[in-house]
Amino acid sequence: MCPSSPQSKLRRGKVSPKTSKQNRNTPPQIRANVEVKHRYRFTSTSGTSTPITPNSLLCAAGTLCTVSNSQVTSLFGSVKLNRIDIWSPPSAQGSTVTCSVDFFGTSFSPNREYSDTSISVTTPAHVSCSPPPQSLASFWQVNGTTSLCSIVAPTGSIIDVVLSLILIDNDVNQAQSTIATGVLSGAYYLSLDANTTHRYVPVSLVTTV
Repeated sequence: MCPSSPQSKLRRGKVSPKTSKQNRNTPPQIRANVEVKHRYRFTSTSGTSTPITPNSLLCAAGTLCTVSNSQVTSLFGSVKLNRIDIWSPPSAQGSTVTCSVDFFGTSFSPNREYSDTSISVTTPAHVSCSPPPQSLASFWQVNGTTSLCSIVAPTGSIIDVVLSLILIDNDVNQAQSTIATGVLSGAYYLSLDANTTHRYVPVSLVTTV
């Protein structure tokens, strides 16, 4: 009788590569970097179109004050923008309200803008979108000032931003931002617009100017 082939043993359940790996004597490989995903919320104080950069996302996600009343440094070294939601206040009778997100493209893709307008006094304008494939915002980002997208959110709008983040690990190019008030080693979450115009301020998190 011919010996059974490895393929036939697998079919009969006698050999399992998965079980073999689980029973080995060595530790499994791991993803060493600490990675988190979180939804951040902001409120708008201006309807002016405002650019969002990797630096602004990293500083909005969390910083430590590294120079008292002068400078903060990001807690995360890399960021990826997953989704943006905007809910704008209902319009007044006889008027309209519009919110939008314009994602900037690359040499391989065009700009793509998502927009919604409401004429209702009870139903807000609402945009919910993710970065299009091949847009700048669709890729992981490190500290930088290149605009990934621009947001139009009328005063009083709620802006939710979902981010994937990788904690710093001796990164040499951490995002930094100038502040006017801050306690050394204190944790602060800056405005979504890089603490420059303070148009999109965080909700329920400690911030500074």
